[in-house]
Amino acid sequence: MKIDKEYINRILYSSGDVFLPDKVKKFLEKDIIGSSKKTFYISWWSVIHIINGILFGWLYLYYSFPIRNFLLNMFIIHTLWELWQMIIGMANPMKLTGKSNLIDTIIDTLLFMGGSYTSYIIYNQVK
Repeated sequence: MKIDKEYINRILYSSGDVFLPDKVKKFLEKDIIGSSKKTFYISWWSVIHIINGILFGWLYLYYSFPIRNFLLNMFIIHTLWELWQMIIGMANPMKLTGKSNLIDTIIDTLLFMGGSYTSYIIYNQVK
């Protein structure tokens, strides 16, 4: 059986958007602040980064992983995701303008970390 490289590449690239349907991806790409054609922008994907930070932070705390390394581990989790997107060609940190540029990667990381920290605060108040 011959494996089609193009098919494999499409699957890998789609993994960078968590295999979401095109209709959902199109909505998430809409800019809320700024413009994805410029250096700085916030899109609905940015909101997803906050939600993911909250979700991953909550799961991390819920399953009692070491609290002293919480923020570092959240940073590592998100950085690994951003690296995956670079490897598959979805993100390009060498660009300063356009979608998935260096500024976008930094903003995504800050938003994810903000969501994670929100989980940390809420979890410690509920606990």
